[in-house]
Amino acid sequence: MKQIIKIIKGAFVGMGSILPGISGSMIAAILKIYQELITALNDFTKHPLQALKSVWEYIVGVIIGVGFGFLFIKIFLDVLPIPFTLLFIGFILGAIPGIIKELKSDKYHSSHFLVMGLMMVMMIGFLFIQEGSSSSESWVYYTIVFLIGVIFAAALITPGLSGATMLLALGFFQILIDLGDDIIRAFLTFNFTEIAPVIPMLLLLLLGAVVGLIGMGKIMYQLLTHFKTHFYFGVLGIVIVSPFNILFTLQKDTESNVFQASWFIWVLGVLFFIIGIFLTHIITVKGQKVEEVI
Repeated sequence: MKQIIKIIKGAFVGMGSILPGISGSMIAAILKIYQELITALNDFTKHPLQALKSVWEYIVGVIIGVGFGFLFIKIFLDVLPIPFTLLFIGFILGAIPGIIKELKSDKYHSSHFLVMGLMMVMMIGFLFIQEGSSSSESWVYYTIVFLIGVIFAAALITPGLSGATMLLALGFFQILIDLGDDIIRAFLTFNFTEIAPVIPMLLLLLLGAVVGLIGMGKIMYQLLTHFKTHFYFGVLGIVIVSPFNILFTLQKDTESNVFQASWFIWVLGVLFFIIGIFLTHIITVKGQKVEEVI
């Protein structure tokens, strides 16, 4: 049961990491597994096998979540954009009580609120990032794939920094979506003629991800070790603003006005919002109790 809960948490982190406006690391902090992941990353260069053993369930969950996201989330958002967007928002806002609980035993200083304010401003700043353009020819494409791995991994463990949003800004997001879709479909269908061409791209993507994870992981480990209270104040600021970023991104990526949907869609959205809050409560509070008992 303990392993299943960890895999589910990892899956939510994986799904959150590929949605524009959402940060996988923020989801990890919400689910209270961020410290474990960062510690494992910091220890990876010294004791790789032991580090992997301590978080293998989360890694499996992240892979499942990313795969699920590539295959289904885009479809869900195209069919019912408002309900599924509100589901994600409910999932995020439902974590606020847990984050505040992490801060109750600490003395507050002006620097804590300054960090929270800066994180809120940073999140608002992401709203003005425009998608760029990129080339996908010859060696340039290989370089881009490697950089996508680095950026995506670094954003995955940096709270508030949405890897999908950053890739959109650099014009790399569509490349990631296309590449991910090709890789997953090739392996699911066991079509070896299609698998062979994507293996070099997959290896480059993984290499970039390893570089990004280890490098940024050591930085975040130091922040959590010496500035834990500032870290959670920053996460709180990110959580407060992120619903606006998600709604803005939803409208920006949709040709029609999604907010002019029928009343039935909004009722369904409210229901999904409540489900999202409930899921957060179950995974964070109930899941934590199960892990403690086991």
